[in-house]
Amino acid sequence: MTVRRRRFDLPAVFELLLGVPTVLSSLLLVGLVGRAVVPERLWLFPVLWLVSGLVVFVPLMDRAIAVLALNLRGPTGKERAVLEPLLEEVCGAAGVDPVRYWLRIENSKEINAMAVGGHVVAVSTAALGLPARQLEAVLAHEVGHHLAGHTRISLLRWWYELPARAVVRLVVRTGAGVYGIGRRIGTWWALAASVVVIVGLAAVAVVASPWVLLVPVIAPLLALSSRRTELYADRISAELGYGPMLLEVLQRWVKQGHDEQRARAGLKARMLASHPSCAHRIRKLHEKERPSGRSLRA
Repeated sequence: MTVRRRRFDLPAVFELLLGVPTVLSSLLLVGLVGRAVVPERLWLFPVLWLVSGLVVFVPLMDRAIAVLALNLRGPTGKERAVLEPLLEEVCGAAGVDPVRYWLRIENSKEINAMAVGGHVVAVSTAALGLPARQLEAVLAHEVGHHLAGHTRISLLRWWYELPARAVVRLVVRTGAGVYGIGRRIGTWWALAASVVVIVGLAAVAVVASPWVLLVPVIAPLLALSSRRTELYADRISAELGYGPMLLEVLQRWVKQGHDEQRARAGLKARMLASHPSCAHRIRKLHEKERPSGRSLRA
């Protein structure tokens, strides 16, 4: 069975739109730098920055992020012997060439997997202990993210948001350092001075990156979009014939108490969670089975 590939489904497009305020802030910062460096060509730096987004489509970028940002390693010969046949089965069902994907390993005791950029499919060392068909279903879910374009959009948004996020991070760390110095001095005037400096830094951050004012609204919406993309990847996995095996993995997580931990985390944590609860994912997979009365593999 070959799943018709649908690039950039609605949740992914929604995520891209939510990134617009931050991207505009980045563009403003790049423009200010360009104005200081080449004032006679105000357009140069913003245009170069926009064009630089093409770097996320360079395969080497995926490898760099996998190694430098996510600390993923290449599989050993034994691990590759387990994963490659399973990935070939998944790609055969999806009608894509398995050579396009790079297998990577996360050293973790938690069962986990991830898709990065346009090529990386990674699983944790704990996930390697799953039964073969369950592990194959996990790989199908991650390939589903690639087929829907989720990972490419996320990487593109991350790249364009870098300048704005870097400025905010710098301001936060500087403010924390100033407050720490004020506390070490210990006098009331030192604390008051540190508070004044922090307020000034916050004002600079807002002027340089106005998007920070929208964080309380954007963050929950981005999390909601992420949860929708997870359900979409589950759907693709089911369409490829891995619904029953994916259900087994989700039920395993339920038995391990994942949903109980989520419930104890509180409303705010649930609103900002990047993944739906296992119970919700299981319910959605069962709903897909009901209309025709046939199995998820049909």
